[in-house]
Amino acid sequence: MAVPSALRANYSDLFGSSMLPVLEELFRTEFEQNPGVRDMLFRTRPTDRDIWQYSELHDMPLFSQVSEGQDYTFSRPKAGNNKTITPVKFGLGYSISEEAVDDGKFDLIGDAIRKMAESARESQEQSAMDVFNNGFSSQTTADGLSLFNASHTTPSGSVTFRNQLATPSDLSYSSLQTAIQDFEKQFKGDSGIFKLIRPKYLVVPSELRMYAEELVGSEKITDNNFNNLNSIKKEGLTVVHSPRLTDSDAWFLTADPKDTGLTIVSRKPVETKAAAADSVGFLNDAIYYKARYREKIDTTHAYGVFGTPGA
Repeated sequence: MAVPSALRANYSDLFGSSMLPVLEELFRTEFEQNPGVRDMLFRTRPTDRDIWQYSELHDMPLFSQVSEGQDYTFSRPKAGNNKTITPVKFGLGYSISEEAVDDGKFDLIGDAIRKMAESARESQEQSAMDVFNNGFSSQTTADGLSLFNASHTTPSGSVTFRNQLATPSDLSYSSLQTAIQDFEKQFKGDSGIFKLIRPKYLVVPSELRMYAEELVGSEKITDNNFNNLNSIKKEGLTVVHSPRLTDSDAWFLTADPKDTGLTIVSRKPVETKAAAADSVGFLNDAIYYKARYREKIDTTHAYGVFGTPGA
């Protein structure tokens, strides 16, 4: 059994074991104090099962003219690619000796609980940003291709579309303009129907944050001296930045989460448990505090997201 990580010798102030419920309040306050960006970009799908399954459906064909008295043509959408997502458990514990609880220092023990809450939030945020970090390689959608790819197909396989720039480019006015135009034209269904998904967020690493805000927020175009109006501002894009994005040149466009395949399958949200005074460890008189959650962050389809690794 693990040796308690907080010992009485390190503390001197009174800390009654009856105050253990305070640790839960400390954890929740810290965890909820700094909401991350993942809830803006990903759609959470609660589940009460050990797996969550996604199935694509073919689009309906376009409407055809129906003459007077003519029978309608009936269509039954067929299933396309499938993907099964299995939530996994994440957790961390902190052990405190009984003596440290009886005689120890509340501030330091409380600070450790706050840091555990920070770790829980950081773990979830990093997992979400890794979807983008790995989006050109190991992060795949239901069609088996990387999230950002030039060869995605519709469920029937009859239409190919891309959700990355034809030529990888660094962020600029012209490349962002091209990405916005591609965003409107590339996302098609089996019948050739345009999905008409609009970009909502410009996702960038911290290195590009200020430049990105200038591109989407300035009245005039920032990349030339001609004093032209900035038409990108009318798109209403919101800049989302994260230091957890590892490529300083890569940037992304995403739609509202309901229109993308960016998915958090949540089996259990973050929950904590603290051992009461009457349930200390039998072998080493330790009191335990732990936090855990069960979820899987994944991608189902490629619609509504667009990316480039930069030039």
